[in-house]
Amino acid sequence: MQSKIQTLPKEVVNLIAAGEVIDSLAAVVRELAENSLDAGATRIIISIISEQWRVQISDNGMGMNLANLKQAANPHSTSKITNLQDLTKISSLGFRGEALHSLANLSKLEILSRPKSPLSENENEGWRAVYNEQGKAVETERVAIAPGTIVKVYNLFGKWPVRRQGMPSSAQQMRGIQLIVQQIALCYPDVTWQVWQGSKLWIKISRSATAKQILPQVLSTVRLSDLQYIQQEIDEEKAEELNIKTSNFSQYRDSQFLDRQSLELVLGLPDRCHRRRPDWVKVAVNGRVVKVPELEQKIISSLARTCPRYRYPICFIHLQIFPYQINWNRHPAKTEIYLDNLNFWQQQINLAIGKALQFNSEIMPEFPLSERVEKILKVSENTGNYQTRRSIEVSPDNTEEENQELGLIELKAIAQLHNTYIVAEHPSGIWLIEQHIAHERILYEKLCDAWQIISLSTPIILHNLSSAQIEQLQRLNIEVETFGDLLWAARTAPAMLAKRNDCAEALIELSKGGDLESAKVATSCRSAIRNGTVLSLPEMQSLLNKWQLTRNPRTCPHGRPIYLSLEESALARFFRRNWVIGKSHGI
Repeated sequence: MQSKIQTLPKEVVNLIAAGEVIDSLAAVVRELAENSLDAGATRIIISIISEQWRVQISDNGMGMNLANLKQAANPHSTSKITNLQDLTKISSLGFRGEALHSLANLSKLEILSRPKSPLSENENEGWRAVYNEQGKAVETERVAIAPGTIVKVYNLFGKWPVRRQGMPSSAQQMRGIQLIVQQIALCYPDVTWQVWQGSKLWIKISRSATAKQILPQVLSTVRLSDLQYIQQEIDEEKAEELNIKTSNFSQYRDSQFLDRQSLELVLGLPDRCHRRRPDWVKVAVNGRVVKVPELEQKIISSLARTCPRYRYPICFIHLQIFPYQINWNRHPAKTEIYLDNLNFWQQQINLAIGKALQFNSEIMPEFPLSERVEKILKVSENTGNYQTRRSIEVSPDNTEEENQELGLIELKAIAQLHNTYIVAEHPSGIWLIEQHIAHERILYEKLCDAWQIISLSTPIILHNLSSAQIEQLQRLNIEVETFGDLLWAARTAPAMLAKRNDCAEALIELSKGGDLESAKVATSCRSAIRNGTVLSLPEMQSLLNKWQLTRNPRTCPHGRPIYLSLEESALARFFRRNWVIGKSHGI
């Protein structure tokens, strides 16, 4: 049923953040696209001629009858809210009723619309309205149009040439429009988008089931297999953890507004994709990408030491939160919000990212193990210089059983290649794991959990330390004192290094700079087993079990990928096992 557009009461207008809504071509696209989505559109077509300061947006939404069309551009006129109580349960993208009025004041505004579900036969027709600077419809006429709405904006800022001069370049404005469309498309994956630049199709985004399928359409360097997707609901028990009273929860659960809380995560796996800037760490709340610095920093910190140096993750998180926990009036453009229960949502984000990084059978696709893999391994065993028999002993620390309890995928060590790579059988193929960096990841997370400095029974003598190196060791709580001419005695050391023969060299390395995190990385790297070390099958299996239990098993602390997956389906394609050899070949 079509809602009636009406002017908001003064007491509601006074509580809405003031400020100009339209400040660029990108702002025009944002406001009109959000109106289309609020109208239930599943197809949105945007046409832009930046040289003429012209924007047109067509949609297949619910449309407007003549009465609403006349009222649409009046100041503070909207169908989204009607009273003060509605400000605490906003579920639409727009609600202030300012955008169309601003456009009428700043440009030539024309709207064509036809209701999709008319209330009467008299309303089953399309209308065109032209508005003056005050937002009043000065001209109306019947038009032939499909159900939906077309909004035409001509000559934006035409009466303010100075404003145009202060605007970014045309190319910069188009990039802003591109980003807005991409962000909205991630929040509404079931909508088809077309953006035309003049007569040229510029952007096309096809509708999809989830944001995971949208992201590769937005970022050409990202493949679908590079992404991990998690969607989880926050149930009523979790709502009570948020200190929400049961009566309030029931009220909103039974209302027409948001009745559940959820978290949707699309994460670029750090061993496969990352970026030079944190420009694709995005947080959306209730259908709109917003700036919540505390949540963005939590995403980056949760993925610390997973990407290479000076690289940042690709991550999109969409939170569905009860409307009364959000204050949209922090910024006129609604790009920044005040959010209740920040600590809770930071915790949920951290847990979701941790789950996405794990080799968990719940989120990783499972395939039946084909006999072909077994045959390949047997051929390799007969012709190669390594054995694949699996007389694997149970690890004394019972990590294998722990992996099973946690639902982690099953990895079976079957061989070692060049004394560097562990060959492991996986339910859908074969993995190659570099033993040094897998062990490095294990030790690094162990140091993160417990960085321990112990006293040395025999001091270690260090040579030719500069004052900066001495200060660096002291910052790491390593006790160093003068022992002689250009000699210093280290009386404490990290527990992981204390019994190593190269402890002196390790301390010299730590003295050359870096914070505590860098010291942990350097210590774990030096302490990990070296490539070229011969391992027995039980040792390999034990290493795999411990590696799977790490929080971030995909990359080492330097950001290098730890494993290479050779899926059975890929092997089948490579060896062309779909070929049929006929009798004409003598078989």
